[in-house]
Amino acid sequence: MTFVPSYYEILDLPEAFRDEANLPAQTLRNAYRRALLQNHPDKSANGPLTSTQTRYSIDQITEAFSTLSIPKSRAKYDTDLKLQNAAINSEKSKQILYTGIETVDLDDLEVDEARGIWFKSCRCGEDQGFLIKEADLDEAASEGEISVGCRGCSLWLKVLFGVIEDDILGVHTANGTTEVHENK
Repeated sequence: MTFVPSYYEILDLPEAFRDEANLPAQTLRNAYRRALLQNHPDKSANGPLTSTQTRYSIDQITEAFSTLSIPKSRAKYDTDLKLQNAAINSEKSKQILYTGIETVDLDDLEVDEARGIWFKSCRCGEDQGFLIKEADLDEAASEGEISVGCRGCSLWLKVLFGVIEDDILGVHTANGTTEVHENK
């Protein structure tokens, strides 16, 4: 997304004048002349512009002045500018609402085999912020992944895991009988 300066920025009008219903004509003319001088390569009183400063063309300055000097065109421009800013702010707020989901393998988590839980600390400070129980893994076995939210904040963790089916192996003993052992 490229930055497009507003006509108020091109003419370097103070914030107070941007919301004023009747922009004084003399103030607007002074801003127009000042913008022309500041942006003219040979007439700038401040010398050449630095890399952080923006130079506007004569066409941009003239268009800004023409639009803002006619009350009807200024009113339409202000409406369009407010709609544009609302759309930009709406897009920014949508971006802010998205939470990154960290993806890890089940083996990356700490395990407490006695309690049958896996856990990981969270950056919010919760030691066992992301907590997964064996029953949770059983429920999500067909997907091979589970998403778990932190117990202390709004972050999420996607945990990937593989399921190994139980094999039943028959082992022959020395006395000729067969014993059944389960491997997991």
